Amino acid sequence: MRAGIPRTAPAVRLAVLPLPVLGLLALAALLLASEPGGPSAGPRQTTHPVTFYDARAFSLGLEEAAGIPVAPMPGARAVVVPHHWLAGHLILSSLRDLRAGGEYDRVILIGPDHIRAAGAGAATSDLPWETPFGLLRADPESVSRLSAAGAARVEPDTLSHEHSVAGIVPAIAYYLPDAEIVPLALRGDLDIGQVRALARALAPLLDDGTIVVASVDFSHYQSAAEARARDAETLAAMEAMDSRAILSFGDEHLDSPPTIALLSEMMRLLHRGEFTLRGNTNSGELSGLLRPPVTSYVTGYYR
Repeated sequence: MRAGIPRTAPAVRLAVLPLPVLGLLALAALLLASEPGGPSAGPRQTTHPVTFYDARAFSLGLEEAAGIPVAPMPGARAVVVPHHWLAGHLILSSLRDLRAGGEYDRVILIGPDHIRAAGAGAATSDLPWETPFGLLRADPESVSRLSAAGAARVEPDTLSHEHSVAGIVPAIAYYLPDAEIVPLALRGDLDIGQVRALARALAPLLDDGTIVVASVDFSHYQSAAEARARDAETLAAMEAMDSRAILSFGDEHLDSPPTIALLSEMMRLLHRGEFTLRGNTNSGELSGLLRPPVTSYVTGYYR
């Protein structure tokens, strides 16, 4: 574990902007990359730059996480965390407790492709990631296998500009600096067949040294009371590993049904499936601004 945050750490102050603004910024970056003379016209990038990192939000998350007792997750095979950094303490305490319960040398990080920038159902990358806490290595061999099998397309630009992935990478580098990463951004229109095919392609990677991190925010655009009701429905489907029900949900339940459905299918292939809920809250409860709309957060793990 790294002792602290360098005062000179680079910061791209985007992580706490509203989701629509993040989406527009990401889309603009991707459009720029496709312009003649833009980044795509030069040599292929060799690392992912630091994006969607806010030093103040990260530091505040660490301070708040320090007030939460450590609760290790022994036997965890997959963990669910938010990607909205208003809930940074939930992201960081989850990864801290994950590290307290076991050693992992590979992280499969899965989140939504918010603006459908990917040219395929799942985008991935074989490049390492620059972070304020050092370089987080990729697992190029595993990425190559997924690409060769047609399970995911290698699209580094898509991953660099997707905050559900790029925004979580610094936290992984902070707590699991020696792990290698297999990142995936999933389009929201994957059907049950595509989800199951991707689960089968990922299954050979799911050894005891691998943890799956699902980066998902839950109910959107609802009141706090409505969000609680929708979360109860989503949690029931997660506990039952009902992938079809999960895929039928929309933004009122969660922002990436395919990610949570994929977890269910992977756990089924592992003959696992016990889901332990660690926490369920929302942006209104965390900020004290309970007027709608809110975004809800679920943390927990499968073992």
